[in-house]
Amino acid sequence: MKNGPSKNGAILLSIAYLLIVVYGCSPKHYYGLYSGLLMGEAKVSETGPTLAEQLGYSKDSIVVIVHADDIGMHIDQTNGTFDAMKHGMVKTGSVMVPCPDFNRVTTIWKENPDLDLGIHLTLNSDWGTKYGWGPVLPKSRVPSLYSEKGIMWRTPKELMAKINVGEALRELEAQIRKVLKAGIKPTHMDAHYGNYYMNSNLAKGVMRLSRKYNLPMKPHREYREIMRRVGFVFPDSMWMFFKLYGERINPQIRKMVYDNWLRELQPGVHEIVIHSSFMNSEWADIVGSFNSYMRFGDYKYWSSPETKALSEELGIIFIGYRELQKLQAKNWKLSTDSVIWE
Repeated sequence: MKNGPSKNGAILLSIAYLLIVVYGCSPKHYYGLYSGLLMGEAKVSETGPTLAEQLGYSKDSIVVIVHADDIGMHIDQTNGTFDAMKHGMVKTGSVMVPCPDFNRVTTIWKENPDLDLGIHLTLNSDWGTKYGWGPVLPKSRVPSLYSEKGIMWRTPKELMAKINVGEALRELEAQIRKVLKAGIKPTHMDAHYGNYYMNSNLAKGVMRLSRKYNLPMKPHREYREIMRRVGFVFPDSMWMFFKLYGERINPQIRKMVYDNWLRELQPGVHEIVIHSSFMNSEWADIVGSFNSYMRFGDYKYWSSPETKALSEELGIIFIGYRELQKLQAKNWKLSTDSVIWE
């Protein structure tokens, strides 16, 4: 009797692993926490030119944006992303303005002004007091964004329970302006922990910031179709493979998932969100075992010659967000095709 539960557990684990291998490597299936198709797919016009055609590619082109999140969170995260960019597939990413490595990022960015980087709008401090950060603005201006520990709220659930939308928008615009005051030109913006995807009123405010500064943004699910109609530019689909079932058993799961995602892509403009990072012992201790193999696994895959060879075989075209920013400016008949800064 003592062996019964462990045997049953082993059997269930084996079945789960088999299902992952047989079914889980198709992007049509649910993979794990924060994994799969994000926010649905944008409706493609049946009459006008596709987004790929508007960007200057053919209707049959498979265009991919490999987007590296969390730049500036830690020196390993920053360095792992910038190193991955040298291999030709990761063309863009977004920077966390309140985080400890932000000032170093701005120095690198100024020295390399052609970097295609955006702003990872941040309202959470992932690792609590172990490795934390506060808002750009003081507590007197955004009190709802400060936890009792004097930093940002750790989880989205805590944030959404306390958030004042006006204060949140004030902080997000302060993050945008801090980048601009540093003399650098971001190409887009998106949400850390999906903050504005969780609150439609916050999303409306971010849409106004997108228009004000000409910074393309990832859409809120509720407004995706109307945003396309009024000239906002964003990819046809957005994906992320964060926590993958079975990865602890077989580290090759991540490679299998990404390989098959690339193979199953249809013509269009698609974004894949990654977290490419080096992983020294200090950073690994902060983020824990799961985040360690996920972040370093992303770095290894998107820096791999095998991945590049597969992408070339499939005819995939890699781009960043600068092309989308230029198209958005054209849609809105702006006087500049870059960020607006007065």
